[in-house]
Amino acid sequence: MKRHRFAATALLCCALTVSGCGIIRTVGAIGSLFGGHKKASTVATVVKILGSVLGQFYDTTTKTALVGNWTYDEPAIQFESENLLKKAGGAVASQGVADKLVPYFEMVGFKTGSISLNLREDNTCTYTIGGQTFDGTYEFDDTNKKLTLKTPFFPLPAAYLSVVGDQMAMTFDSSKLLNMVQVVSQFSNQPNLNAISNLADSYDGMKTGFTFKKVK
Repeated sequence: MKRHRFAATALLCCALTVSGCGIIRTVGAIGSLFGGHKKASTVATVVKILGSVLGQFYDTTTKTALVGNWTYDEPAIQFESENLLKKAGGAVASQGVADKLVPYFEMVGFKTGSISLNLREDNTCTYTIGGQTFDGTYEFDDTNKKLTLKTPFFPLPAAYLSVVGDQMAMTFDSSKLLNMVQVVSQFSNQPNLNAISNLADSYDGMKTGFTFKKVK
């Protein structure tokens, strides 16, 4: 358990520096397209972020919107341009890729609802992983829509951030995130995760990260 907590903490610290990502949830047995598990979802009246394009939610990504309590939902997939998104198969394909990442994220402690993040107006933050709570600070670059989380554990790079409604997605270069997952997995006594690096190589311009849902 302690190894899983450390792994999740390390991965979150590496990942909560993400900037502008997106997540759109789609209907149907999409996971089968990529050999992943099926994920039941319904058509929502609000826009979802998964499978979106960087900058698509620029107007709704503000300091006011990101302040609040958030809980981890699922992996985030976003593309650098509409053309690259279409080339990868669109939002439906994006959900398939996200579904395939789920078991790997779970190996290092990232499970739906298991991680929470509280971002406050005064730029302080608190995050809880495996029942343990940690404090830190953050910076939000409103011009470039980037979030930098500062913790006592790691020096963190800035991350792409997207916020729309009750969703917040943080993403960065897929190869970097997947490499982090591979490194962190060593602390969880999990086998080498070389296979997931093929995902990043297979989709040009794909950004990977984490989706959070706001807690009411």
